Amino acid sequence: MFVTIDLKRLIKIVIVVVLLIAAIIFVKLFISSGGLKSVISQDNRSTLVIDAGHGGIDGGAISDSGLKESDINLAIALKTDALAHFLGVDTVMTRETDTDNSENKAYSEHDNLVERAKLANSTENAVLISIHQNKFPSAVVSGAEVMYSDNDDSKALGLLTQGNLVALLDTANRRVARPAPKELLLTSTAECPTILVECGFMSNPQEVQKLASNEYQLKIAVILSGSYIQYLNNTALA
Repeated sequence: MFVTIDLKRLIKIVIVVVLLIAAIIFVKLFISSGGLKSVISQDNRSTLVIDAGHGGIDGGAISDSGLKESDINLAIALKTDALAHFLGVDTVMTRETDTDNSENKAYSEHDNLVERAKLANSTENAVLISIHQNKFPSAVVSGAEVMYSDNDDSKALGLLTQGNLVALLDTANRRVARPAPKELLLTSTAECPTILVECGFMSNPQEVQKLASNEYQLKIAVILSGSYIQYLNNTALA
């Protein structure tokens, strides 16, 4: 006897299961540790703009195994978006697919970043989190690192997110949040609170293996969405 199931229904079931797992991780990482006091209130709402770095013809950093940064970025961004909606957070994504721009000879990374910044700047009460991966000539370098735009709100979100990444994801990580370099177009032109999160190093095989796993991606998504909510709550109390 064969049991058949509609593909769309199966996809919905998988999404529900993933969200439930993410919710369990969220509770374990944040609420049980006292790191998150409450979910955002109706009078302190904002829109989380989630930017999955690179995409399409621009794959970003590539691991020795051929894994593209853009694919990891998108996977983490989609999980962050799903979890944020699960928690009642309003979101906007700069991209939801890995659209192939390879046949578009006019493609410009600069123009693409300008459009992403415009989207954030046109979103009311926005907070922008840009998701990326790092790379270094040495394979031994590892650890998540947050860079923030040159304003107090971005710094507050950056320090909070870095602290959560270290405490809840990798206590051996000695990296600290720092101001984003002036030449980074997105962080320098976005007018809202903005951070760029380098979730790990594509040049480190062990870290790439973790970054490619659904569980690790979910943990990062939990930390990003949880840090966002903490930031809003802290801002409301200030």
